[in-house]
Amino acid sequence: MADGAAESRGLEGVVPFRFECHRCGHCCTGSSGQVWVEEDEVEGLAAALGCSVEAFAGTYLRGVVDPADGRSRLSLRERSGGDAGGACVLLEGAEHCRVYAARPRHCAEFPFWPSVLADRDAFERARATCPGIAVEVSKEARTAAFAALERLYEEVDGVTGASGAVCRTSGVCCRFEEAGHELYATALEADYAAAHQPAAPQPEAPGRCPYHVAGRCTAREGRALGCRTYFCDPATTTTLQEAHERFLARLRGIERECGYPAAYGRFSALLAARGVGGGGGTGESDA
Repeated sequence: MADGAAESRGLEGVVPFRFECHRCGHCCTGSSGQVWVEEDEVEGLAAALGCSVEAFAGTYLRGVVDPADGRSRLSLRERSGGDAGGACVLLEGAEHCRVYAARPRHCAEFPFWPSVLADRDAFERARATCPGIAVEVSKEARTAAFAALERLYEEVDGVTGASGAVCRTSGVCCRFEEAGHELYATALEADYAAAHQPAAPQPEAPGRCPYHVAGRCTAREGRALGCRTYFCDPATTTTLQEAHERFLARLRGIERECGYPAAYGRFSALLAARGVGGGGGTGESDA
């Protein structure tokens, strides 16, 4: 979790929030922009890459006029190539920052930038990018959304039962690295799961759900939509995939109707942001 000082900064923003970095790389990609690098940071960045200051500056930096005050400043370049999509030049693949330990303060401070803390529109743009931003949810919104989600889950379980799908409790579907997939969920689902099962051990493997223990799910009551509609039986795959999309659309409708902050990300990372999985959290509701 974020440290106490950072946590306090988020809670004092125009939209109160908590933050846990998922290392997803979303903030390092997307639309073009500036990643400001201060003069006193260049040497550390060069050292992190094992090159000279001159070589680093020539390869990775560019001079840019800051539109806020007209100053000439240094900014990281963007990665070249047709599929770069505005990605930072120091991003390797989709998620790995090559200089994470020495990254610029501009990166390390996100999302606690003054604009994000003070401006609602800037906050919403940041939240749309970053699944690690967890908005404080009112008790009323939480109660209404949880009740609607429980009704939806009852329908989902009815559909999967009628499909003839049978869970063989092999646990393979929860060992994502073996199954070749990842479990994504909404923040509402992560809040619901964390509220029902706030305690869980450290995940048995990187990126794995912390509720998967010794081959079994320890939180079936609060398991996410993706868990409920995934079965190993290939005969039901198409039917349940179609059902999943229908129910996901309705789940997003619950968010809108209840005023529940929308977010979507890896289930294990969303749980970690809520302190589930050895993080020492309380399981209280955030999104």
